[in-house]
Amino acid sequence: MFISSLKNGFISGVKSCWFLIKIIIPVYLAITILKNSPAMGWLASVCAPLMGAFHLPGKAAVPFIAGAVLDEYGVIAAIKAVNLTGFAVTVVAVMAMISHSLFVEAAILRKLGMSITFFTVYRITESVIIGLALRFIGEALNLW
Repeated sequence: MFISSLKNGFISGVKSCWFLIKIIIPVYLAITILKNSPAMGWLASVCAPLMGAFHLPGKAAVPFIAGAVLDEYGVIAAIKAVNLTGFAVTVVAVMAMISHSLFVEAAILRKLGMSITFFTVYRITESVIIGLALRFIGEALNLW
């Protein structure tokens, strides 16, 4: 019994690790390539005004977009690749966790017969509200 449980746990752990590796490594590599290309400077400058509202650099848009398109593991890889400061990581992570996997969850909402537009706009709006609240908390506590 113990050996069987150990074997099953090991196999399950290896499968979970492989699942994470298949997401994190490609996203990390793609963001690293983007970071070292002229496209990152362009993306950062385009997104700087929007991300500035949250007291974040323009490059912080990359993990946020990765999270909206992919999932929370894509956010982790992208945050690591763009080298944000401590509190900036917190703000981006919280915002991305609120509005992650929008396409996947839109498909689920469609099957449930719910409004894709309402829930997508709701999650992005909540992400913005929480991001702004964290900005002001960070400024009040001098965390930037």
